[in-house]
Amino acid sequence: MPAPRRITVRDLAGIDLREPVLTEEDLSGYFKGWELFNRQEYWHAHEAWEAVWMRHPEPSRLFFEGIIQLAAAYHLLIAKRRHGGMMGNFAKAEEKLRLFGGRFLGVDVRGLLDGISTARMEIGRFGAGRLEEFSPALLPRVTCSLRAPHKV
Repeated sequence: MPAPRRITVRDLAGIDLREPVLTEEDLSGYFKGWELFNRQEYWHAHEAWEAVWMRHPEPSRLFFEGIIQLAAAYHLLIAKRRHGGMMGNFAKAEEKLRLFGGRFLGVDVRGLLDGISTARMEIGRFGAGRLEEFSPALLPRVTCSLRAPHKV
């Protein structure tokens, strides 16, 4: 019997995607990922979110895949200076994040998408061979309004 087909972005277009329930362990990794992302430690943010991603079923895991790919794109831009991989990860992140509307899990997804667009435009302005000219002022900072549950 063949393995079940993986859900694709196309399968979910137009579907109302609900936020997953996050455990305390998930929340810890999720918040840690944003903290690392905002410190421009993109590889480590990617790792923090990957642990959360592994514990969630589709379709909500596509959100985690999107932010993981976003972190990978910025890592390739800032640390590795690899144009092809960076642009590929921006494209994959954008495709997935578009599914999640204005806010999802306390994050302004529209702001993330705007940041991708701005980064692509800036990179297009100076070209693939001059990634070091990318302005640090264009690196996004994300505020996550999701709150951890209160301990009693």
